[in-house]
Amino acid sequence: MREPVSITAVSAMTEADPAFVEASWFLPGSETSPRDVFQARRIPGAVLFDIDAVSDPTSGLPHMAPGAAVFARWLADNGLTGSERFIVYDQNGYLASARVWWTLRRMGCDARILDGGLEAWRKAGGEVQSGRIPARARAFERGLRLVRDDAVSWADVLHHVNARDALIVDARPPGRFAGREPELRPGLASGHIPESINLPFQQVIGADGKLLKEDALDQVLPKVDRDRRVITTCGSGVTAAILYAAFISGGFRDVRLYDGSWTEWGSREALPVATGEA
Repeated sequence: MREPVSITAVSAMTEADPAFVEASWFLPGSETSPRDVFQARRIPGAVLFDIDAVSDPTSGLPHMAPGAAVFARWLADNGLTGSERFIVYDQNGYLASARVWWTLRRMGCDARILDGGLEAWRKAGGEVQSGRIPARARAFERGLRLVRDDAVSWADVLHHVNARDALIVDARPPGRFAGREPELRPGLASGHIPESINLPFQQVIGADGKLLKEDALDQVLPKVDRDRRVITTCGSGVTAAILYAAFISGGFRDVRLYDGSWTEWGSREALPVATGEA
């Protein structure tokens, strides 16, 4: 059974009081910030989820998934309870909306991704707001717990590499996967996790900026049993979430995300590294 991951702009407009979440994020070195684009234009009433700010403060890795306490604080600060029907969107080609959707989903929230992002919303006739971000009344901070623990560590991944009992799928570009091109962050080894395969995240997104559906998606995803464990990875756990969403949408039932991804794996000298094509 395929889980509903995305929602069209037209359908989003008919939702009863949804909570829109802006998820725009930019790669290291960009002069643009999530708050800049959020202030410039947004869906009215939306709240911002900055994956760098709402993250695990104890980790030395970038934007690692927040724990229940950090997530509960973000909800309360934005006047939310966690029981809303969340619709996540971004303004830069699906880059981080899947990551925020995955984070909400881990905490048991009802969340879907707005297919095509803010541009699809605008083209469908949706209202767009700009300028000052209105203050929101803070909500009571509820005690939360992690509902779906589907993030894996480097030790988990290494176990599966040695056991060869999982499909490890890397969302990075082919040149970085093969080790022909340098990593975006300095100090990382070049190459990929042994036994992994390469599926650049752009391949699961159509020319219309929407996640592929049904037969089109099936043509792109690996032809393996839907019950096989799948681990998605990338540079730092952001575009890995796009593959995660694609596999869930494709009916896979045991999908995990390697949160540290290559930023962690490529910095640990004791871990094995492969180069060349898969």
